[in-house]
Amino acid sequence: MDEDRARELTFRSVIDATRDMTRRATGGVVHDEDGVMLVAGPHWLPVLINGVARLDPAVAAADVLDRARQFFTPRKRGYSVFALVGQDDDLVAAAEADGLVSMGDPSPLMAIDEPPANVDMPEGMRIERVTSEAQVAALADICADAYAVYGMPADVPPAVLSPLSILLAPHMAAYNAVDDEGPVATATSLATHGTAYLQWVGTKQRAFGRGAGAAVTQAATIGGFEIGASLATLVASPMGAPVYRRLGWSDVGQMENRIAFTAPT
Repeated sequence: MDEDRARELTFRSVIDATRDMTRRATGGVVHDEDGVMLVAGPHWLPVLINGVARLDPAVAAADVLDRARQFFTPRKRGYSVFALVGQDDDLVAAAEADGLVSMGDPSPLMAIDEPPANVDMPEGMRIERVTSEAQVAALADICADAYAVYGMPADVPPAVLSPLSILLAPHMAAYNAVDDEGPVATATSLATHGTAYLQWVGTKQRAFGRGAGAAVTQAATIGGFEIGASLATLVASPMGAPVYRRLGWSDVGQMENRIAFTAPT
């Protein structure tokens, strides 16, 4: 794997997936012009759901932030600045000077260039391909429970995954792990520019430590290659990164987020 290429593709996958999901979500707005992408999701949450990314490194950091202010001020929302470490360090510095804050250490960008040979199925569970709106609703419920660990409001996944058909598109492959009590873990691949970006990866808290998260990650990785990817990519959470590394994923870079928690003025 060429690490520089993998890093660029992984960051671009984050941007492409954010753009794709936002423009297809109920109430989502995307403005993509002159090297800057702005997204206003269907929920007010400033972390990840509403944000700005610089697609052309030649655009001045001050211009990126000015355009973010113009976009988000009338919407009365905070937002995230998505930045690739090593490329967008000036943008991070400018965001900090403007009072935007960090949510912690940079997030690992990770990639894998071949699918796993099999899915390591935990005892008492099965993997289902998501093919119905009812399964998408179950997926949203899993993520609401899983992401509560990070303080995400429970109404974010249902809002962002509306309409429920949003994950049933042909360039997506979503999977749920199910035990005797119902769905417990999930992961989705979104195909873009030859990559499969893994998102909506989560495990209900009652199933932590049982291997369900690893199993759906393997299933979604295989599914991503099956829908045409030559490289699978993701942004790892603090809890997820060690699991991905054990599954053969490689660190290829880091992504910074700087957050404006209230609407800019």
